[in-house]
Amino acid sequence: MSDPQPAYRILADRIAARILAGEIRPGDPLPTEAVLSETYGLHRSTVREGIRLLEETGMLRRKSQKRLEVAVPDGAHLAERTMQALVLRGITVRALYEANVAFDPVLARIAATSASSAQIARLHRNLKDTRAAAGDLTALAELDAGFHSLLCEATNNEIFQVMRQPLHELFLPMVSELVATIDTSGRMVTAHARIVEAIERRDGEAAALWARRHIEDFKRGCLKAGLDFDRAVVYEPRLAL
Repeated sequence: MSDPQPAYRILADRIAARILAGEIRPGDPLPTEAVLSETYGLHRSTVREGIRLLEETGMLRRKSQKRLEVAVPDGAHLAERTMQALVLRGITVRALYEANVAFDPVLARIAATSASSAQIARLHRNLKDTRAAAGDLTALAELDAGFHSLLCEATNNEIFQVMRQPLHELFLPMVSELVATIDTSGRMVTAHARIVEAIERRDGEAAALWARRHIEDFKRGCLKAGLDFDRAVVYEPRLAL
């Protein structure tokens, strides 16, 4: 028999259920601690813990010291918990690579039919900056990460954007390690250019093909550089200042 849930978690679940049911909507103020304490028959310290839990999930944000309002969790809140769960499960670089092989070509194919002219222009700008960053390892890794974020954004599907962010965040340190070990800039620029050209032509199959080749290049680069492809993925959470 499982242990009973603590009262503050039950309270957080009840408030979350009201938010998800639309009884309290994003932007609406949350009742005060005193009101919640009276409504649910709980001590104010328990209410405070429940509120803190909802703040951590991003469902509540603090407008002032005493005022909280309902919010839509952003990708960072959702990604943080998913990344922690994946790392605790001991996922490997290989597993993360396989997930990206399955995911990235789909994003490229959809982007080819969904990207706006403004989104395509941002991909071109990223490509131009990547060409200019040859030799700057930090910039190359950041621009590669930026390219894949722009590609995901160009699907205009928020589900993909939320799903991909944990993969993106966990993959970035490994890309940085790879570009610091061997020069991948030429192949990176070629793949990015072909993906952008395919999206501009609205050719989903070509975009998917080059997206797959690009991620497969990561594996080839790791093996060539002698990096351990079966090591556990490490994640260092960003600490709040």
